[in-house]
Amino acid sequence: MFRLIKLEWTKFRKNTVIQLLILFFFLFFPACLYFGTLIPELPSFLPSKESFFQFPDIWDYLGYAGNWIAFFFIGVASVYLLTIEVSNKTMRQSIINGLTRNEFFLSKLLSIIIISAIASAFYAVLGLIIGLIHTEGFDLVAAFDNDWAIARFFLMCLSYTSFALMLAYIFRKSGLAVFFYISYVIIIEPLLRYFIIERVEKASFTRYFPMNACEDLMPLPVMRYANAIPDNIDFAFLLEYKEAVTATIIYLALFISLSYFLFKKRDI
Repeated sequence: MFRLIKLEWTKFRKNTVIQLLILFFFLFFPACLYFGTLIPELPSFLPSKESFFQFPDIWDYLGYAGNWIAFFFIGVASVYLLTIEVSNKTMRQSIINGLTRNEFFLSKLLSIIIISAIASAFYAVLGLIIGLIHTEGFDLVAAFDNDWAIARFFLMCLSYTSFALMLAYIFRKSGLAVFFYISYVIIIEPLLRYFIIERVEKASFTRYFPMNACEDLMPLPVMRYANAIPDNIDFAFLLEYKEAVTATIIYLALFISLSYFLFKKRDI
């Protein structure tokens, strides 16, 4: 396993695209906190916006901000990890040189796990620093009273990266895979959910769509308090954390299994 990790590191440590995507993730993640200061004052029955930077709410706000940053930067990086090997024919060369298909597939899987773990570690450190700065007094219990937020963030990152990697195995071209990845998350799935909710009575099952379940791991904090749900929706708008975790794990298994099936069946 360590040999595969070392091989991936050797191949991509000097890759400009990967370097820039990872660098932008680290730069934009803390920078996005600035936008929290632009949030207008919330109604009196909702928490104040200052609480978003204090324990334990910092974990939810930072997780929601990181949701979008992770979706784009590490998701696109995951697509590139495979498609660049296809376009440069290094995938075929790696197998000719002695890697089995299983080892090559495992190397990509390990790559997205490590990327997701690094992103989650950064989230944890950033959350602790910001929380300590803005929270009066230090309470270790309050600091980590976050409903397993770090684990949920890791699962969210892994969901995005595994979905992106699956699309890379399907399309094998960077442009197509990235286009469909971004389009599905931002346009296709939300539109599908909207039309189904509009046309199907009690369409609560739309909450379990793959990317919606992933996003509900780290939703906008005020959505947990929102009461102004549209009249034609008579079910809870967000999944409970346990529901979101369960659904995401199931989708993760499906994404990885489909990726493996495609890789084993298709010509390299």
